[in-house]
Amino acid sequence: MYLINNIESIHTLALVKSAFKEYYFRLSKNIEVPERIHEHEFGYMQFDSGMVRHLTFKSMRELLATLIRVSPSDVYCSNAYYMFPMNPIQEKQWLRADLIFDIDAKDLHMPCDITHSYFVCSNCKKESESNNTDPCNSCNIGKIKQISLPCVKCISGLKKELRKLLDVLINDIGIEYNDISVYFSGNNGFHVHISNNAFSILDSRARSDMVSYIMGNGIIPETIGVRKSSVDNFLVKFPMSGLQYGWRKRLAEKLGIDGHSTTKLANIVQKLGGYNAFKLKLVDLAKDMGTKIDPHVTVDVHRVFRLPGTLNSKSGLTKIKCTDIELFDPFYDACLLNDKEVEVKINASVKFRLRGQNFKANKQLISRLPLYAAVYLICKGLAQAT
Repeated sequence: MYLINNIESIHTLALVKSAFKEYYFRLSKNIEVPERIHEHEFGYMQFDSGMVRHLTFKSMRELLATLIRVSPSDVYCSNAYYMFPMNPIQEKQWLRADLIFDIDAKDLHMPCDITHSYFVCSNCKKESESNNTDPCNSCNIGKIKQISLPCVKCISGLKKELRKLLDVLINDIGIEYNDISVYFSGNNGFHVHISNNAFSILDSRARSDMVSYIMGNGIIPETIGVRKSSVDNFLVKFPMSGLQYGWRKRLAEKLGIDGHSTTKLANIVQKLGGYNAFKLKLVDLAKDMGTKIDPHVTVDVHRVFRLPGTLNSKSGLTKIKCTDIELFDPFYDACLLNDKEVEVKINASVKFRLRGQNFKANKQLISRLPLYAAVYLICKGLAQAT
């Protein structure tokens, strides 16, 4: 865990643990416990040690008492329901698992990322001009790490993918809007939880098929009615069910055709160079139009996910439900630690925005910041308590 590796002093560790403990004591109402809490496996990460897993709780009160007592860095809950959640994985007796999707900024490769990235040595914490120095020029020991503070453009890109995912889930797969819950992950992404028993019984293979459809994998010319006749010759014959639904509709709109555009589609294929060239074009279109979700997350029916309402140690922000995706601002709505001022030493010259306030701090200087901003930088590996 990145936070453990970057907290240098006992004072810094104490500051963050105290902030997390105070959050769970003051804002326990934010925590959402899953349906049939006793059938889930829980786990948590500790700031100064490893992962504790295979825990069960009978009630919200029991869970909260543990969080306040332990002050963990991260709290997790299984998407799966088990007969015996405390047992080793092979002895838990799987019952079902909620369907969950993950959209993360790292998979979007946003062009703005380099503009809000900082390069800091893992050992001496000094800022580097680039990430090409390994080891660090200053201490000749540590490796240079790239640390990104996401911006509004990153969030806009994530929301774009989120809207694409919701469109497929509702209009293609037929999931009711009321069965979908969207959460900001607390760092650089969104989680989409599906609460519908018809989908919770799906095995990994069925989930993998769904993921492939959502991402646009496996799209071929036949999908939209272009068939190979011989070598690179082709013919166009639209499906009997038409082009009004799903990927056929999306591709048709992208290509500017409809069910009466046989000649137009044939000309498009011919202009591109035939069947094989058109196939490559569709692959590129589908890759761009498909939703960029993490396939491994959805397919895993034994995965543990960050518990809604808990803090993310990579940022100090909260995994929180988004009731209005368009208006949701993670840098404000998920920033819930208190605003008492503390002193921190900054590792890099940083600029960021939290809770409606712009911050700018110079490297290797001591700054007084609200606790939520100080913890944010510490969690990112860009500051230490003084």
